[in-house]
Amino acid sequence: FFQMLVSSKLHSHLSTTVRARPSTSSIASRRAIRMPNFASNVGGGGEVIEKTRKKMGYKNNWSRGYVDESKQHVWQRPLPQSARVAIIGGGLSGLTCARELALLGIRSVVFDTGKNSVGGRCATRTNKDKSLPSKSAPSLPEGAAFDHAAQFFTVSDLRFRALVDAWLADGVVKPWEGPVGFLGSGGEFKSLKEVSPKCPTPYVATNGMRMLAVHMEQQLLRQHGGLVEVRRPCWVSQMVADQNRGWQLQGERKDQGTFDAVVIAHNGKCANRLVGPTGAPLVAKQLMGLRLSAIWAVMVAFKQPVNAGFEGAFIQGNEVLSWAGNNTKKMGLQQGATECWTLLSHNAYGQKNKVPQEAIPEEVARKVANDALVAFAEALRLPGPEALPPVVFVRCQLWGAALPLNSPGVECILDARSRVGVAGDWVSGSSLEAAAVSGIALAHRLAALRGVPVPQDEGSNHDIGLRNTFHSLGGESSSHEIGGFPGLEMPSAGTRQQQQQQQ
Repeated sequence: FFQMLVSSKLHSHLSTTVRARPSTSSIASRRAIRMPNFASNVGGGGEVIEKTRKKMGYKNNWSRGYVDESKQHVWQRPLPQSARVAIIGGGLSGLTCARELALLGIRSVVFDTGKNSVGGRCATRTNKDKSLPSKSAPSLPEGAAFDHAAQFFTVSDLRFRALVDAWLADGVVKPWEGPVGFLGSGGEFKSLKEVSPKCPTPYVATNGMRMLAVHMEQQLLRQHGGLVEVRRPCWVSQMVADQNRGWQLQGERKDQGTFDAVVIAHNGKCANRLVGPTGAPLVAKQLMGLRLSAIWAVMVAFKQPVNAGFEGAFIQGNEVLSWAGNNTKKMGLQQGATECWTLLSHNAYGQKNKVPQEAIPEEVARKVANDALVAFAEALRLPGPEALPPVVFVRCQLWGAALPLNSPGVECILDARSRVGVAGDWVSGSSLEAAAVSGIALAHRLAALRGVPVPQDEGSNHDIGLRNTFHSLGGESSSHEIGGFPGLEMPSAGTRQQQQQQQ
């Protein structure tokens, strides 16, 4: 994705010169720009979004192709004992699936598009590596980091608990002991325990959420190197069934090999395009039934600490933001007085301000950064954004296909006839726990196919999730705009406009 970068010395919040990171499609954007003065019309400036959409020929919709159920592929031979599985997606579900398959003696190759690492929603940008090059952020102290997707997680499932206990023993995750909770529309803060007395322990990755995924990858290769391979960056663009060989995968303009089964561990338009034309129409239909939110992540560094009174908070009644998190405190970063914060929008704002995420224009990024900082000051009940400490760095990233809005309510999806399955948080919820459990469950489903005659008709005991009806996740008590947190009871919340409508 193209992200907007603001990284000059900001001595004032007003009329500040910054530089924009060049778009992959336009070197012309490599020039000095002017940040607009902060304005109080949060969420305004819609003409900038409409102008951008019109210029780029973009429509904020999601077309889903027709799927022909008669194109079902059925393998003639059972899954061999020496099966080889392709896992497309190196997020938490894909990595846990590979781990569980290895424990069951099954080989797998994980394909991931990440240039810096695997991870999916376990995403962190830091100037310790190429994810946030120091040259592009000279104002940031060494070791600055931002979790800009998943913020924390909770545990309720015993299978996930076993993983988390091992991560705790390895020192890669830790309980989040700082003040975490809910920030009301009146500026009052309540901890998680105050709102949800039975709330389980919140956990975070010790050095950023991406480091958890990196640890998992390294552990897989170290402990199961003979059974697991990770290929990245690699974009799988095509999968074709060859009755005599298996699923043939193409990616990065070359043959990626032949596999006995395929796990789709990602979602959205790319997954739809990949699976739609293949011989797994029922799997394709379920993938196309998914609806996803759009969320803007604004990574901002302040010159001095923000007097917020919390380290992480679900923001209620705000027109722009649903979450604010202090990465410096959460990770225990040693970087002087500078504080690195992540501000996440809610879906309504994300959809209203959604543009092609591959090439976000400067004016859109400026608008989003402005809106987020104004909204953050408002949430803290400050007189205005100029009351915040000076900003030394801002970067905006659009997650155009962020989190599931609906779910079929199963642990995984598997078509035993085509041997194509799906693992991911969305099949049962929107939490990191759901992602991990999905990968584990699908691995066992695939292992159970070894040596078993291939079902000739739909509805065998090995199929799962192919016809399940989707339900909305909006009404679930543990779901929030930034994901699901099993065991955490969420209070009803909405934007100020929604609250006024209810009144």
